Amino acid sequence: MKKKRSFWNWLNPLTWIEGLFQILAAVFAPILRFLGMLNPPSAEGCENIQRADVEDAKKLAEEQEAAVDAITRETSPAEVVRAYARADAADRAVMDLSVLGMDEQDWLLRLSDEDLDLLGMSTTTGCARSLKQRQVLPSYAKPQPELEAAEILMTPTDEEVGQAKMDFIATRFRELYLAPGVANPNPRYVPTTVH
Repeated sequence: MKKKRSFWNWLNPLTWIEGLFQILAAVFAPILRFLGMLNPPSAEGCENIQRADVEDAKKLAEEQEAAVDAITRETSPAEVVRAYARADAADRAVMDLSVLGMDEQDWLLRLSDEDLDLLGMSTTTGCARSLKQRQVLPSYAKPQPELEAAEILMTPTDEEVGQAKMDFIATRFRELYLAPGVANPNPRYVPTTVH
């Protein structure tokens, strides 16, 4: 969009010079281009589109549109209600509800956001029942059992407890002495009592 020029801008001499150059370019550019002295405009970034490419794109678009139409014909009213309930406000505005009757569309469009959230969490059969009775009657899917096996905790035996105690004491004792007869000046574990 071209910026509007103010009246004060026309008093500027540089504006007059710029206008003069534009007039000269408009007059002489076609002549110079005809004589081959001016380079043609750059075609970089433009695709070389053939007729076959256009026909292929048209065929692909028709196939995609037919697939979308087939999917919408195959969807049941309950699936449409569930999809509508799960969509956000922007998607709901453009959603096709032609599968539903006028009374069903009216009922669905009058639902509050809380009711739509309940229907969105509901199963397809719950949406079908709600649509049939024109009431929000959600039914939720049963939680799936955990597929991972539970970890079995073992109680240590007396031998394992004794071995763990001996290992603990041995590491603390090795910490006190650097070599036999040479005490560690900075032990990490300092005994709290001296005997």
